[in-house]
Amino acid sequence: MISWLAAAIGVAALFGLNVGSFLNVVIWRLPRGGSLSDPTWSYCPQCKHRLGALDLAPVLSFLALRARCRYCRSPISWRYPAIEMLTGLLFAAVAWRFAGAEDFSAAADIFFECLFLATLICVFFIDLEHFVIPDGLNVLGLLIGLAHWAVISWWVGRFHPLRSALAGAAGYAAVIYGIGLLAYVVIVGVGAKRGALRAGWNYLRENAADWAWIAVYYLGAMIPPLRRLAEPPPPLEGASAAEIEADEDEGGMGGGDGKLAAAIGANLLFPLWLHSLYYAVLIGVVQGVAALFIKRRRLGERTAIPFGPAMVGGALIALFIGHPLWDWYVRHYWPLTAGPPAPAGLAEKNIKSF
Repeated sequence: MISWLAAAIGVAALFGLNVGSFLNVVIWRLPRGGSLSDPTWSYCPQCKHRLGALDLAPVLSFLALRARCRYCRSPISWRYPAIEMLTGLLFAAVAWRFAGAEDFSAAADIFFECLFLATLICVFFIDLEHFVIPDGLNVLGLLIGLAHWAVISWWVGRFHPLRSALAGAAGYAAVIYGIGLLAYVVIVGVGAKRGALRAGWNYLRENAADWAWIAVYYLGAMIPPLRRLAEPPPPLEGASAAEIEADEDEGGMGGGDGKLAAAIGANLLFPLWLHSLYYAVLIGVVQGVAALFIKRRRLGERTAIPFGPAMVGGALIALFIGHPLWDWYVRHYWPLTAGPPAPAGLAEKNIKSF
C-alpha cells in the first residue's frame, strides 16, 4: 500500500513537471513585454507557429523532437526541459519536507510552498537574464505568503502566524532597502558625484512612490474608483549589463530586490528569512568574485550583478535546511550555548513552529 508521503511526492513531482512547462511561458513572455493571456496558446518563439499537444509534453517532447521545433526546425533551448525538471524536483522536495503530518496544515504547506517556489523560479531566470524582476511576480509571492499564513492562522485559531508573515515581509524588505540605500549613496552619490544626501533622498522617494503605485494599482482590481489613480504599467523591458554599467544613475540594489524580499519574508517568517538573507549574501559574494574574474574587472569598477538569483538561492536553502543548519551551528559553534546537545529531531521542526 502506497504511503501518504510517497503519494504526495509522486503527485507533486508530476504536477511540478507540468507547472514548469507553464513557467517557461512566463519566463519568456514577461520580460519581453508579452502577455500571458494573448495569445492563450503556446507558440514557437522563432516561427510563431502554434504548438500542439504533442509538442508540449514536459521533457518528453524535447527528447522526441531532438531539441528542434517540429515546424521550423530551429533549435530548442535546453532551458525548457531543465526548468520543467527543476520544478518537478522542487515540488517533490516540498512534499517530502512538509508531508510528515497527514493533516490539513501539511496539505496547506505543500500547496502554498509549491506556489511560492514557482514564483521564485520565474524570478531567478528572468532576473538572471534581463536584470529585472516583474512587479507582478513580487506581488504574487507576497500574496501567496499572506494567504498561506492566514489559512494556518484560521486552522490553529490564533492570529500569530499571519502577524509573523506581515512582520517578515516588512523586516526583510527594510533590511534590503537599507542595504540598497547605503550602496546607492556610495555608488551614485559619492562615486558619480551626485551628492550623498540628494542620492539618498531620490532613492527613498522613488521606492516609496513605487510601492504606493503598486498598492493603488492592484487594489484597483477590487476597488474600481482607484483605477483612475494609477495608470497601467508600460510593457516590461529588461536591460543588459552594459546598459546598467553605463548609466551613472544606476547603482546598488534595484527596487525589485526589496519587493522580492517582502515576498520571501512573508513566506518564510522569522528567523528563516534572516537565514535566507545570510545565505543570499554569501551567494552574492561568490557571484561577485566570479564576475570580477570572468569579466576581468578590478574591485570597485562598475559591474552589473543581479542579486535576485542570490536571494532565491538563499530562500531555497532556508526553506529546506535552514532549521537543521541553524541547530547544528548553535550546538557546535555558538559560544553562549551550554549544556548537552539538543534532542535528535528538534532541528526538523516544521516551518510553522510558533
